[in-house]
Parts: sequence; C-alpha cells; structure tokens
Amino acid sequence: MKNFLYGLTVLFLAFTTSCSKDDSLTDDLSTNLVSNRNIENSGIWFVTLFSEDDRNQTNQFVGYSFEFKSNGLITASKAGVLIHGNWRYVTDSGKSKVIIGFSSGGIFDEISEDWEILQESDTSIKLKHVSGGNGGLDLLEFGRSPGAGSTGVGTTTTTTVPSGLWKVTRYLDKDKNRTSHYTGYSFDFKSGGVITATKGSTIIQGSWKNIVDSGKSKMVFTFPEQNKFDELNDDWEVILQNATSIQLKNISGGNGGTSYFDFGK
Repeated sequence: MKNFLYGLTVLFLAFTTSCSKDDSLTDDLSTNLVSNRNIENSGIWFVTLFSEDDRNQTNQFVGYSFEFKSNGLITASKAGVLIHGNWRYVTDSGKSKVIIGFSSGGIFDEISEDWEILQESDTSIKLKHVSGGNGGLDLLEFGRSPGAGSTGVGTTTTTTVPSGLWKVTRYLDKDKNRTSHYTGYSFDFKSGGVITATKGSTIIQGSWKNIVDSGKSKMVFTFPEQNKFDELNDDWEVILQNATSIQLKNISGGNGGTSYFDFGK
C-alpha cells in the first residue's frame, strides 16, 4: 500500500512539473505569435510619417518604396538601390506588434524596432514605439502615396488623398450636434489641395492639406464664410483614415473643448 501511494505521489509531482514547464513555454512563445494580416504581399508602401521623440524625420525616407514579403523579408527601394531587411508579427503583453529589422545602418536603424500596431488597413499602417530608456514616443506610418517629407513641426506633408465622394456622418461642436449643417452635401478631396462640397446646384469650394504637428497627423480646412462652412476652418487631428471612414478631432486652444468631425462613404 505504501509503495502504491508513493507511486501516485511521484506521478502527481511529475505531472505538476510538466504543466509548469508547458505554461512557461506558452508564456515565452506569446511574444512570437505570427498572424496573417493585410500588409503581407500587399504591394508598395511609402513612409508618410516618421516622428522620433516629437521630431519629424519623414523626409529621411522620401523616395523609398517598401514591400512586406510573405517570407519575412522587407525591401526598401530607391533609384535602383535595393535594401533588404526582415519583419514579423508578434504578440507582446497582449499587444499586436510588427518587428522591423534592417542591418544596413544609417536612417534604417531608426525604424528597426518593435512597433505596436495602432491601425492596419488596405491603405494605411500606423505604428508607435515607446522607448524603454526615456519613455519617448516614436510614430511610423505607411501609406499608398509617397510622402513629400518635411523639415519640422507644422510643415505640409503629402499623404493619401481620400478618393471618391464623402458625406459628413458626424459633427459635434463641443457638446452640440451640428451634423445637420452639412446634410446632403457631397465632399470631394482633390489632389491639388482643393476640396468641394456640392448640394444640388450649390458648390462650395475650399482648400485642404495634411500637416504634421508635434508628431500628430492633421487635416487643415479653409472654407469661405458661406452656409456655416467656416466653422470647419481649423486643424483637425486624424484619428482614423481608411477607404471608407475619416475621423477627426480638434481640441480648442481657448477652453479645451473637444470637437469631432467624421466623413463616411
């Protein structure tokens, strides 16, 4: 009987130890979980924003086109020069990340990091990295159109032009819902910085542009004082931009109130 109990004890301890090792292995592997997402073999991408500790460095990558390959290879091409690196998806502490690594040195060292995925769609990739040393924030964004680059905060930069016709789906001016001001208008973003709003025979023309301000992507609108369109004349932080939705917000410099302005298809 004693031998039988001793045997059960040994089996129990062995099982417990085995489970403990398996749990540890699972924890270790949790930072190396690869998943299939949009950017794999998805064509050409361009850096539309690279902000390092609030310093806009987008111009460092002007002219480079990037491709994410299915075999873990990433390439950056410019004027016939091809630079190779590697990339992969991981899950780290419950956060989806993409790790980018280049060994060529120079400016590519700056983006060789593990980047948390903020947004990933067919037209936009938005990533961030928080430095473990000083806690500085880096932002890296890819789009389908080449970035024109910039030399500092608030400088105009080119990003993907919203295509097709858009309608206003929400306009909250602080706590007041003013969406109805723009009901029935179709908005058309032009590549030359012109934006038109059309309703029946009424056409209101204004201007728009993308800027980077303190590391944040923004849209700036300028409309004439007509049919309340001048209420939109401000710089709007881009919260989300994809093929079917544009979500913007503005924090007033006076009283700190927050306004929201959204477009949809």
